[in-house]
Amino acid sequence: MSLKVPTRGFYFNTVLSLARSLAAHRQAPIDKVQKLQCMCPVDFRGIFQLDERRRDAVIALGIFLVESNLQHKDAIVPYLLGLLKGLPKVQWIEESSERKGRDTLPVAENFSFCLVTLLSDVAQCDETLRGQILEAVMDIMQVLQDICKNPEAHDKGTNRDLVLPLSAAIDHSSAK
Repeated sequence: MSLKVPTRGFYFNTVLSLARSLAAHRQAPIDKVQKLQCMCPVDFRGIFQLDERRRDAVIALGIFLVESNLQHKDAIVPYLLGLLKGLPKVQWIEESSERKGRDTLPVAENFSFCLVTLLSDVAQCDETLRGQILEAVMDIMQVLQDICKNPEAHDKGTNRDLVLPLSAAIDHSSAK
């Protein structure tokens, strides 16, 4: 029995290459970084829509941030924190049904783990952001705990499946 390792597509490899090439600059041009950020989802009336490309762009933006030694953190960190706070109401869009299977994690779990891990890496690198990031993570954990305690009081679209990956990301980051 062999496990198929899912391969990332052309788009992911492209945005990741863009992020890494920008990170290699001593001072990455803000307009190029903004182009990468424009590929990420936007908050529309309190809801983010996350399809595969937008998820890939967020991960690439986070990788740029970490690998560039936090260049343009003043523009990127508030965006990532806003996305983190919006996780319970994200509209998850899955295009590829062939990727769904017993051998893969659900999209929401995978993405939220990556987002919190990236933010934890930022908190590790910058003491001035550490408190803000930890507070945002704890706030979202409290929101998710409230949703789990009283699910009927929340929208059906609210995602309770984020508790474990957020906890795992916190644990993963504290082990560094």
